Amino acid sequence: MFKLKEVNTLLLVWLLLSAANTVLAQQQAGTDSEVAEQDCGLTLSGKVLDHDTREPLIGATVYIEELQRTTLSDEYGNYHFHHLCQNPYTLKVTYIGYEPERSSFRLSSSTVRNLSLHADAKMLHSVEITGTRLTEQPQASETLTGRELAETRGFSLGESLKRLTGVSSIQTGPMISKPVVHGLHGNRLVILNNGIRHEAQQWGDEHAPEIDPLIAEEMKVVKGASGVRYGSDAIGGTILINPRPLPDSAGTKGEVSLMGSTNNRMGAVAAMAEGNLARLRPLSWRVHTSLKKAGSASTPDYVLKNSGFEEQNVSATLAYKKPRYGGEVYYSLFHSKIGVLSSAHVGNLTDLGHALNREEPEETGDFTYAIERPYQDVSHHLLKLKGYRKTGDLGQLQYTYAFQQNQRKEYDKHGPRNQTNRAELDLTLQTHTTELVWEHKPVANVSGSIGASTLWQSNTYGGTRFFIPNFRNFTAGVFAEEKWRKGNLQLEAGARYDHRYLRVALYDSDKLLIKPEYTFHNLSGSLGAMYDLGYHLTFSGNVSFASRAPHPNELYSKGMHHGTATFETGDPNLQSEHAIHTVATVNYHSNRKLNGELSVYSNLIDNYIYLQPDTVFELTIRGALPRANYRQTDARFWGMDLNLSYNFTDRLTLDTRGSIVRAVNTVDDSYLPFISADRIDNSLRYTLGNLNKGRLADTYVSVGGLFVDRQRRSDPVADPVLAPPAGYFLLHAEAGTTIKIGNNPVQIGVTGNNLLNTSYRDYQNRLRYFADEVGRLIMFRVKVPLDFTKN
Repeated sequence: MFKLKEVNTLLLVWLLLSAANTVLAQQQAGTDSEVAEQDCGLTLSGKVLDHDTREPLIGATVYIEELQRTTLSDEYGNYHFHHLCQNPYTLKVTYIGYEPERSSFRLSSSTVRNLSLHADAKMLHSVEITGTRLTEQPQASETLTGRELAETRGFSLGESLKRLTGVSSIQTGPMISKPVVHGLHGNRLVILNNGIRHEAQQWGDEHAPEIDPLIAEEMKVVKGASGVRYGSDAIGGTILINPRPLPDSAGTKGEVSLMGSTNNRMGAVAAMAEGNLARLRPLSWRVHTSLKKAGSASTPDYVLKNSGFEEQNVSATLAYKKPRYGGEVYYSLFHSKIGVLSSAHVGNLTDLGHALNREEPEETGDFTYAIERPYQDVSHHLLKLKGYRKTGDLGQLQYTYAFQQNQRKEYDKHGPRNQTNRAELDLTLQTHTTELVWEHKPVANVSGSIGASTLWQSNTYGGTRFFIPNFRNFTAGVFAEEKWRKGNLQLEAGARYDHRYLRVALYDSDKLLIKPEYTFHNLSGSLGAMYDLGYHLTFSGNVSFASRAPHPNELYSKGMHHGTATFETGDPNLQSEHAIHTVATVNYHSNRKLNGELSVYSNLIDNYIYLQPDTVFELTIRGALPRANYRQTDARFWGMDLNLSYNFTDRLTLDTRGSIVRAVNTVDDSYLPFISADRIDNSLRYTLGNLNKGRLADTYVSVGGLFVDRQRRSDPVADPVLAPPAGYFLLHAEAGTTIKIGNNPVQIGVTGNNLLNTSYRDYQNRLRYFADEVGRLIMFRVKVPLDFTKN
């Protein structure tokens, strides 16, 4: 067991000292600036150089963000800025064929500052590996953007994120997918949708995030405990879904995207329009909408009955931005109707035993777009209000308020007579969140932020079936993060304290209303370092501590979990989880041939909460169900992630991504259920470039294979219902090009998964007991840009 009191005390002391030190430093800086006369005749100059050859770069763009001033390096690589004041500044340097660099510093006298850029060996818009010198963040992370993100259009959020190393998914049937990072999922992963912490019924394995992935310009995964900035629940990591920045130039533009899939005959359309008003130049806006509809999915041998889905999304953004202040309003609505596999809901214990041993489900059927019982109907509203104001030369103050309402209706296989539209379970979760953050400019090479946040939730349920009780949850937290950087070394530290109050209302076995109350005190902390050794090598490491309070479903769930077709029981005596996460990363980057990254990690979790399948089945009025109970133990997770990229030529590239996860119950040295199996994915990509006299641009083809091993760290105790299925190999391919039609560059792409139409079952699919995975699937994509601006 960890000595939690000692750790909490040290982190709290560090938090107070950090806050006091920052305030005193700012006061001292303010005093110094008042004593001395402001000097605005300073000069900043230097050379822009190639990091390896030390040759000057001609025509590089050097930009001062605070002043919005730009200059170009001359024929000798020199750049100059004159008439600068004694203030903090942020320089951004860009040059074609090189990776952009960004640095912050305080100018107190005329200074010569040489700038070095690394040659970009990844001009193919592949996954950008971050968590290294490229993003100035010691904690390991990865970002899905550019062409790699475009190849996932039409797939769910969970399926899209599986392209990143160390990320898998826990599935419920063919179309519901939730991300898993280093073996952890659910409430241990915090998802930020457009900067707002996503709050829904995310405790359910079949409750996919209610987020439209088509709105994202990038998806970033921060691996490991990251509770300081994003909340104490982030024991497993944080997922950031970020839209593109709003336009800052006058005019109106947009795009229309069409997607279609062969397996379930899915059709999808997305449309976006955005602009900046000419008369009110700081006022920007965007509107986005998307529609999806899919029918029954198919395995290589049969149709998965009642596996269709439909989805409707709409969002709008309005922002007013001035150099010293601004604000933003954002609203989104997500709605989906998802069929639940009929063969997973069985009438009696005898039929359940037969279903578990069948090679093919008893219920299959023909293709249809109709969605019948059992199914789920989910809607999610998000309203975001954000404002910021510069605090003189000291930094920037930001305030964010968000309201979310998540409503989930579940319809059983056999509903009440004459009430086919009545849901057996109706859950409504309302969430209010606030956050106040002050980001201060560098003081003696130290930059960072201090903030506070609150969260208030109310959950109510209706219908004829009980699963989780009504509850109210209030959480308040304070945090501080500081970053020190000098030369090639960067150090980071942060701490956070959260107070959580939970009150539950439910009826006991005697039909008496009880209202148990819980209070949790959770601390999070982080220490990190990064060093750029030169010679294309960067080393980084991070040690973080995070706590997670148990969720009401882990405490008091009792009944049928609809989508997974299990009977789950909570434990009201569960305590908070406490995790210490350690990661070390080495990155070999910016080379002409070989580039790569290796991360090794360890995550020690005290009081780890998990759902343990039982050997006894449960017979209810709604049928026979496998049983599972929430338990608590001490656990250790460890493993490694590997990314390699090798350029055989300027056009031919081999990409390799592999991950290994190990997990063990340290109390009795036994295995844990539902842990990710070892996997490796290899892809060979050939870039044809521009063809047909430039009418076809950015043309490429890619072919690869994913191998997922059998989960060999399992036994009848961890998996008492069925042993893990065999490993499998899936062939996949992608191709794309941009066709110039008039003045419009139209993007066309195709992605193929499971091209050999392999029959297999995935260990992390909760419905693997009843059916195979989806067979061959080919996704077609077309994106047409629109420009409504008059010449």
